[in-house]
Amino acid sequence: MKKKIIFVVLLIIFISLFLVFVPKFIWGDEAWSGKIASMGFKSALFYSFNDFHPPLYHLILSTLFYIFPDSWAIGRIFSLLLGILLIYVILFYLNRFIGEEEVVILSIVLVFSPFFLYIFTLVRMYPLAVSLSLLSIYSFFALLRGENLSLLFVVSNLSMLLTHHFTLPLFLLEGLFFLIKRVGKGFKIFLITLILYLPFTYILLVQLKRRLTLSRGWGNILSASFFKDTFSFLFFNSKNVTLFLIIPFVVLIFLSLFKLKSDEDKFFASYFLLYLSMFYILSLITGSIFFHYISLLIIPSYYLLVKGIMFFDKLKEKLLVFVLIALISFVPFSFLKAYPDVKELHREIEGKEVVFLNRYEEFRHTFGVKGDFLFLRDLPLNNFTFDRTKKIEEGIEKLEELKKTESFIFVYTGVGSNFLSIYDPKGKIKKWLEENSTLKKELDMFTPSPIFIYYFNLNF
Repeated sequence: MKKKIIFVVLLIIFISLFLVFVPKFIWGDEAWSGKIASMGFKSALFYSFNDFHPPLYHLILSTLFYIFPDSWAIGRIFSLLLGILLIYVILFYLNRFIGEEEVVILSIVLVFSPFFLYIFTLVRMYPLAVSLSLLSIYSFFALLRGENLSLLFVVSNLSMLLTHHFTLPLFLLEGLFFLIKRVGKGFKIFLITLILYLPFTYILLVQLKRRLTLSRGWGNILSASFFKDTFSFLFFNSKNVTLFLIIPFVVLIFLSLFKLKSDEDKFFASYFLLYLSMFYILSLITGSIFFHYISLLIIPSYYLLVKGIMFFDKLKEKLLVFVLIALISFVPFSFLKAYPDVKELHREIEGKEVVFLNRYEEFRHTFGVKGDFLFLRDLPLNNFTFDRTKKIEEGIEKLEELKKTESFIFVYTGVGSNFLSIYDPKGKIKKWLEENSTLKKELDMFTPSPIFIYYFNLNF
């Protein structure tokens, strides 16, 4: 009964924060997901192959849009329900493996975490990946103890792997634990799941090739400040927090390593260290890493945080109060900074002739708005894989032709300190736009994706 009351209270808090702070629109990559899902199963599958992520989330979202009207609300509510499911599984199922007190504290700190709330309101695949990761871990723990949850293990892991490629290390870690602990049945189920997944590695190879051909990344976690930025986003969903506020959380996680006793505890620690190391190495190789990937660290990092709180038996309640106050104080700030003003952009382009660099950029900005939308090149959506210079020059030639005969708007999205598009790495197209447009507007200059609107032959 006590846990039921806790769950209801947390549910009320979670939904209240959702209603108060979540904006009523979707933008950027969210709009990309919403747009391709609203176009039907075939388009959702086709365009997913041009993304960096497997297609399962987009197919589920497409199903929802087939049943319900296409809207930002359906996508956000689906993510919210996944967050509620995750808390429910932690409270009422995970306690069999990690203890009653741990699951209660873990559920509380997660609901008050601005990053948890942010991730589980996104119209993207991250909330689904995190939820499926938890189901995978739960079934893994059961098999580790000799219980029979083979079907859940197979289904949750296959679904997880078809939602986000970065869940693969978690799956392999589970197999390694089965091997080390000599759990024969568990390792057999792991091999069966691996064999079933092998045909889908084609998706991984294709999308990995596209990712590696990107000329510039749009991530904003730089290797030079990786650990500060990682823990800033993980606990506060904000890059601009003082190091002194981060230190207590890092210390609690460090102290948790002295509190690890069971195989489940050691697995969470291995899970955390594996992903932290993986993201750090990726940041060194690519120069940056997209901060949404850190969502895959939520479960192990917050579990270790809880173990760190429990390290201090007499001060446990006071430490928990401090953590909750620190977390909840950043919820409004996180959502105010995270979302650009897409409504203003939509007002500018509604019913107009609008040109984008490619179809990917078009989809990111036009969910729920009507107009005459064009793009310079129907390229692979996320890169200029071949003949980049030639394609950019051809795009400028097309703009020259449009300028002679048409009135149009060009929407250009920049990233990084130089505000250049990842599809215009040398800034040639932006230079042409600056020199030839009759009017320019700037939107969302304090967000990770500032938007520049260029007007040509201003007759509207």
